[in-house]
Amino acid sequence: MKTSATTLVARTLLLAAVAGCGGGDTGPVTPPEPPRPATITIEPASATLTYITQSTPFSANVRDQFGSSMAVTVTWSGSDDNVFTVDANGTVTAVGNGTGTLTATTASISATAQVTVQQRASAVGIVSGNNQEALRNEPLPEPLVVQVEDRGGHGVAGLPVVFRPSSESGSASPDSVVTDDQGQASTVWTLGSKFGAQSLTIWAPGGVQNIAAARATSDNPLPDLSVERFLVSRLDPTSLETVDIDARIANNGDGESPDSFAVSLMLDGTTLETIHMAQLQPEDTANITFTAGPFEAGSRKLALQLDPDKEIDEWEKANNLLEASLSVARQEVIGLGQASMVSGTLDEVLHYRIDIETASSEALNVEVSGGEGDPDLFVTYGQRPDNYHKYRCFSGEQPGDAELCQLLPTRVGSYHVAIHAYSTFGPVELKVSVGGIPVDPFNIELVFVDPGTDAQNRVFRDAAERWESVIARDVFDVDFSFSPREAGTCGRGTPAINDVVDDIRMFVRIDSIDGPGTILGRAGPCIARRVPFEAAPDLPGPVVVGVMEFDEDDLPRLEAAGTLVSTITHEMGHVLGFGTMWEDYELIQNPSVGGNPSADTHFTGPLARAAFESAGGRNYRGGASVPLENGGNRGSADSHWRESVFERELMTPFLSAGIEPFSAITIESMADIGYEVDPTVADRYRITGGAPAADQGPVVYLGDDILRMPISVVDRQGRVVRVLRPR
Repeated sequence: MKTSATTLVARTLLLAAVAGCGGGDTGPVTPPEPPRPATITIEPASATLTYITQSTPFSANVRDQFGSSMAVTVTWSGSDDNVFTVDANGTVTAVGNGTGTLTATTASISATAQVTVQQRASAVGIVSGNNQEALRNEPLPEPLVVQVEDRGGHGVAGLPVVFRPSSESGSASPDSVVTDDQGQASTVWTLGSKFGAQSLTIWAPGGVQNIAAARATSDNPLPDLSVERFLVSRLDPTSLETVDIDARIANNGDGESPDSFAVSLMLDGTTLETIHMAQLQPEDTANITFTAGPFEAGSRKLALQLDPDKEIDEWEKANNLLEASLSVARQEVIGLGQASMVSGTLDEVLHYRIDIETASSEALNVEVSGGEGDPDLFVTYGQRPDNYHKYRCFSGEQPGDAELCQLLPTRVGSYHVAIHAYSTFGPVELKVSVGGIPVDPFNIELVFVDPGTDAQNRVFRDAAERWESVIARDVFDVDFSFSPREAGTCGRGTPAINDVVDDIRMFVRIDSIDGPGTILGRAGPCIARRVPFEAAPDLPGPVVVGVMEFDEDDLPRLEAAGTLVSTITHEMGHVLGFGTMWEDYELIQNPSVGGNPSADTHFTGPLARAAFESAGGRNYRGGASVPLENGGNRGSADSHWRESVFERELMTPFLSAGIEPFSAITIESMADIGYEVDPTVADRYRITGGAPAADQGPVVYLGDDILRMPISVVDRQGRVVRVLRPR
């Protein structure tokens, strides 16, 4: 339907008429009242400032007559510019102590807040008079002047300051002073009767303090005796052990000491021994040694005391004493054939000692059996380590199973036994014997990745049998079925490792390396054991898997020269850890590789050192024993015996025709890195003292024969716990 123009006009007029009718006349409409400021408040209502220049903001809230906030300009003012100032934004800054009024104004209304400035002491500084000297019992030349400051570094007036000299440091007059307008206070410090350093503490309210120092001098030169060094051989001795003490006494004064003066070694405040030392001139020192102990078990305090009766006038007395705290473990002696019933509580460690007077080629057996609970057994020979996890032998069998440690050979000297209570145990039987219990042999498994000729392979097997006769007891197996190692882990072509290794697996690869000459062969560990206890340090143990590789172009020449047997036997030693694990056992001193080619590099294993001396090394005067090849050449240096001293011995970096002597020194060095050995299978060998050797025929230089690769350290299940990076 369409709408006409006439109809639209009519409708429009009608609507206009209706709108005009409305509902009646209500009169004129009043416009709303405009907003105006009605109230003003200040936040916060008050503030206290504690240091000059401290600032804090205030804000004003203005509301209109309807209670709504208004955005209007507020004017800020303060009642006293000597107390605080205020900026256009309402930020107040402290100027001086006092109280003032802060006012905020807008239009005809205003509000106020109270502002208080009260300085608080934050520090007390020494303005002058510190570190002076005077004769003892005399006042210092200058007064001691201090200033108490607030957090802003401004002086605080009207605070009491106390001056308190320490013991034997004299007196202060006055000893309490109120700070002046600058916050300063002063006193005269009269020194005390002791010579040397004296001190005075300055106290201000709020626990604020400082210490002033001075030195009391003498008309006459005085000694100043001090204990500069007090070294105790070990801080954890047992109740059966002594300790060695090395001390150095110095005279740091300007006068000589008395002709003789006393030095006392004390234990828990009781004098053990007193010696009298000869006169010390100024700047002189003297070394003294003591051997003390054994001590009763428990916590003990050793001390070295100079002038115990305080008879000497000297600069300082405080440096006359040095102390060392000892933790002494109870230890008992147990003899061969003796059985003892023992018990222990959770995490307790019981210590025993076995003293052997007659050597034997058979094993020393230490057994723990019976009873309830779970004891772990640890046994070692010689010097007792600082941690029982470092003992040579450990046996951590399941609860209820017998624990057995076997050490070979049985040596003259002392063995240490530790029994750790993994759980509360006892009573169990601890028994010691020599021989009578079978010893599991050491097993070397050869895996020929790239074999040689039948004759060459036979030489490898002969060399393995030789090493199996040297290492007299097995080590714990590692089961890689829990954590298989993929193929190539130990170098190109090496197979996966996913089974039990007992005791070491050696991969043999005969391939081309660099053609004839230069590198004949290389060998080293790939995987080593970790001490199998949760709380043990990350200490490497015997090697599990290693690699030997030989250049196929050099083997015929070595065979023809008669050096192949010695070369392969030599390289097997590197796989087992000779020269390749020494640094990890901390058995090398003064390494030459790394920029010190002239170093007197030497091996510090105690068993190898004893064997070196027995083989003629007692007369060696060329340096420390046991001397290692130095010169800094990576591969030969720091990992072989020194050729100029050992000459034809198997483990020098040079090999000659025939069979090189496999010495007891080399065998005992393997004992120093944790293997049980049989020294009786050693070849006859003597250190000649540098005399020219007989004609050796052709000599082969092994060169860089250490195969450097990362060594994974694994637990019993083959899980990697750390990686030793090649050096």
